[in-house]
Amino acid sequence: MSALSPSVLLFRTLILASVASGMLGGALDLLKPGLLPEPVVRALRELPQPAVEFAVSVNLLGFLGLVISLTAAAGLFMFKPWARGFALAITIANLLFYPLYGAQTRSSWSLLLLDVSSTLWGAVVAMSYVSSLGRRFAFEYHERSDGLD
Repeated sequence: MSALSPSVLLFRTLILASVASGMLGGALDLLKPGLLPEPVVRALRELPQPAVEFAVSVNLLGFLGLVISLTAAAGLFMFKPWARGFALAITIANLLFYPLYGAQTRSSWSLLLLDVSSTLWGAVVAMSYVSSLGRRFAFEYHERSDGLD
């Protein structure tokens, strides 16, 4: 097995860092509820709750978005030819679904991790198109034996 080129190693590290920071940022306030002030938590509980059907639908949509996003990340990690377009399409789709999630409150630590994740994901998608790594996503790509491409 040949050594990974520095650009491949960087690309894959950014993918893993984006996924890890996104997962941690998304779950942080559930894992550490004390990060949000108690008056804010009480105020959130007092807001009118959405209809059960809407809440279930939005939660299922969020779960489906997570699974599809992880699929895109895995495809990019493995340089699958379908992954670039799929990652770009799911990124745009996720942005279009944001308004459905309604009002949310997150701790500053959670927001920091989610912002880092989004920034890294943007870098990954951009790198897959505009860097020298772009040719690895071609259907006819064959890895060089010296591992330097």
